[in-house]
Amino acid sequence: MKQTIFFTIIIFSLGEIFAQLPDAELMKQTTDIVVKNGELLKTHYYEIKINNRKGEKFATVSIPFSKLTKVRKLKAWIKDENGKTLKKLKKGNIIERSAISDISLYEDQYIKEFTLLHTQYPYRLVYTYQSREKQYLYLDYWIPVIDSRMPTWEAVLNLTLPQDLALHFSGKHIDDPTVWQTENGFKRYVWKTNYAGNLKSEVFSPPLHHYLPSVVLVPGNFSFDKEGSFENWNAYGMWQHEIMEGLQVLPASEIGKLEQLTKDLTDTLEIIQHLYHYLQDETRYVNVSIETGGMKPYPAKYVSENKYGDCKALTNYFMALLSKKSIKSYYTKVYAGDKIHEIDKNFPSQQFNHVILCIPLSNDTIWLDCTSEGAFNYLGTFTQNRNVLLVDQNKSVFVRTPSLKPAEVLESRTIRISEKGQNANIHFTNIYRGRMYEALLSLGQNFNNSEQQRIFRNYIIEPGHQLINHQINRINRDSAFIEVSYSSTYNQLYQQYANEILVKNIPFPTFVDQKPSDRQLPLQINYPINKTDTIYYQIPAGMKLNTNPPGIEMKSKYGKYSMEFEKSGNTIRVVKSILIFEGQYPLEEYKDFYTYLKQVNNNENKTYIIFEKVTK
Repeated sequence: MKQTIFFTIIIFSLGEIFAQLPDAELMKQTTDIVVKNGELLKTHYYEIKINNRKGEKFATVSIPFSKLTKVRKLKAWIKDENGKTLKKLKKGNIIERSAISDISLYEDQYIKEFTLLHTQYPYRLVYTYQSREKQYLYLDYWIPVIDSRMPTWEAVLNLTLPQDLALHFSGKHIDDPTVWQTENGFKRYVWKTNYAGNLKSEVFSPPLHHYLPSVVLVPGNFSFDKEGSFENWNAYGMWQHEIMEGLQVLPASEIGKLEQLTKDLTDTLEIIQHLYHYLQDETRYVNVSIETGGMKPYPAKYVSENKYGDCKALTNYFMALLSKKSIKSYYTKVYAGDKIHEIDKNFPSQQFNHVILCIPLSNDTIWLDCTSEGAFNYLGTFTQNRNVLLVDQNKSVFVRTPSLKPAEVLESRTIRISEKGQNANIHFTNIYRGRMYEALLSLGQNFNNSEQQRIFRNYIIEPGHQLINHQINRINRDSAFIEVSYSSTYNQLYQQYANEILVKNIPFPTFVDQKPSDRQLPLQINYPINKTDTIYYQIPAGMKLNTNPPGIEMKSKYGKYSMEFEKSGNTIRVVKSILIFEGQYPLEEYKDFYTYLKQVNNNENKTYIIFEKVTK
């Protein structure tokens, strides 16, 4: 009996241990960087332990490269826990492909990719390769983390460079390096770290990489097309200005077309808008990575002749068009994305991934994303409220892009409901702004009809509704909203009890459902969330309103919510709204934020309209 209990305990303990194992672990990662004779050579080594089938997604490895960054000496093998080699990667199993996206004709980034698997767990995938660059702005942006939920047990960054080469570096969540001078006139830096693998992305959180160990390394002076310096932001802006000199020459045919397009226009704003439409109609965006290379735009002549370009090329081309009309504009560098990523102004370096255009007028400033198919003077959620570097020869300055106001992100729904037996017939007329406006633009431009139908059914219509028909209508190319209308049936709206019918509210979405005890990161709400519903319930034949529900109004530092009811003839009108303010809050406040939105959700899901039969 004792033996049985003993084995039961052992089995339970082992089960608990194995249950806690991550799917995969980065056992060791080293990056060795050598700067010599103006060339940047890196040697990368990864050792990943695959613990189960879920961990096999990390057995597919993608290594980026480009014309500027060459990758060579790629090797990979699988070994067991004792270090015995079980399998080696064959050269024929390495594929090369373009890092193509749905919105680009081509991209200048390429990928070497392979998959190496084994049949028994655990096993270790080891791979190593070299990369070489002759022109570079970064020495490295080192984050020794493959996945935020995967631990890194040992990571080492070694940097060797000439003693007379100035180095600027910035580290996060990592100790200062060990530094010493070598006998042959070089200096050596070594950083060591590890990572517990305990973070995951959360709703309304800052960018996750802010919380990962990292080191950014840049040379004090560099040569990338022209000599440049990271001594200060003015020096960097001057270099950017210089590499663009001579790139705004337009062909004579383009100049003639430009004059024809604007011959009847005298208002500056109207000229800019007209030319922006021309840019949207005549060119297409292709993606050339700005973070790792390709910092110099293609000339305006190239875009004019080929009708495509990346953000740099299209912005430079549009600057050339404006210049011919004597309109001053500024090449502006930004870090774009879903979440606001603040630029470290104390560390001059290439911290940007996108380029937009700033056009100051006498009474306003126009902001244009030259890659966008959206409305004129609409930056959108990806670039709003950011510190951006406005390049102006030796007077480059940081400015901030406009932040989206509640009215600019308002999503409004008008919902009309009538009874049909046990079902409800429902018609939605929705006006989308902000992120949904941008998503719907992308839906119409980048997906075929069948894909649009699938996405619409899965992500846009209310859960549980059976779609009858739908229509997406862009009212005007410069209206920063899209109208969507659709009809559906729904069999869960009415609940019959004896002589009464309970009618559910159609709720707003649940914005957060993560309990405070599970929260790890602070709050970062990048722009307001603003939604309104106007719902018309038709009173069923032979029924009357039992009671008019009381109105609800809630306010907090995080936002406000209201719901009100009105009876008019045979119709009940419900008007409700929710506004969540933009802002940043420490982790300690998440509980209050969660409590407030939990109260909103309770009101949304527990409010009913009650009809009762008319008695004679």
